[in-house]
Amino acid sequence: MDLHQIGLLGKVFKFMIFSLPWVLGLVGLHQYLYTKFPKYYFFIAKKFSKWRDTNWNITCMYTVKKDVEFFKDFEGVIKEEFNEINRPFNLKNKKLYGFGDFSVQVQYDLDFSQTDYVSVELIFANVNVTMDTANYKLRVLRTFFNRLEREIAFDKVTYNMNVKFTKMNNPFYGLMIQRLGEEHVNHFECVFPLSVLTRRDMNDPEAAKYQLRVFKEYISINEKNFDKIETIAKKVLLLG
Repeated sequence: MDLHQIGLLGKVFKFMIFSLPWVLGLVGLHQYLYTKFPKYYFFIAKKFSKWRDTNWNITCMYTVKKDVEFFKDFEGVIKEEFNEINRPFNLKNKKLYGFGDFSVQVQYDLDFSQTDYVSVELIFANVNVTMDTANYKLRVLRTFFNRLEREIAFDKVTYNMNVKFTKMNNPFYGLMIQRLGEEHVNHFECVFPLSVLTRRDMNDPEAAKYQLRVFKEYISINEKNFDKIETIAKKVLLLG
């Protein structure tokens, strides 16, 4: 090894010695931000995964008067919105419908109570959603449910949407247990305001205050208005 090579190695060694504290400092800063600040955690998570590929489980509960011809009106809305309707099975109080990208089981309970009202439950088959189709499917569902509520005079309405991430583990669960280690958690349930996760101030005060319910495998959104479900789901999926 000649003097020139020795000198070059010396310079490299000095550079490494000089840079090491900075590298360690940056690693330490990253680790601190990653564990302490949810917004930074989700920024990193989104950069390294297609986390918006999800699976949706949607259920709707309605209370309606017995004298309302629910199935007739329901099928009319489907035909108007989707121009198609399939009924793989068609029992008196239990029917299965296929339309658009959706398959829905409808359960009509005649024995709901001694009152003039009955309960109707819509159970959607799992909806597979990519990062490119999430906004579209939310809009289609919101339009459908809004039309349904205009056509049928419901007494009570409740929507539930569970979102399960398919390309990675639930990042919201990961945020909560990153200090404990997943192997130490058997059951998990956590509730916190959606506003603490977003990188920008939310224009909708109600959405900002919304208490997001997080389980180990999925997050759950419950509302009486699907417009709010759409707003919250977009925030959850995009966190913009």
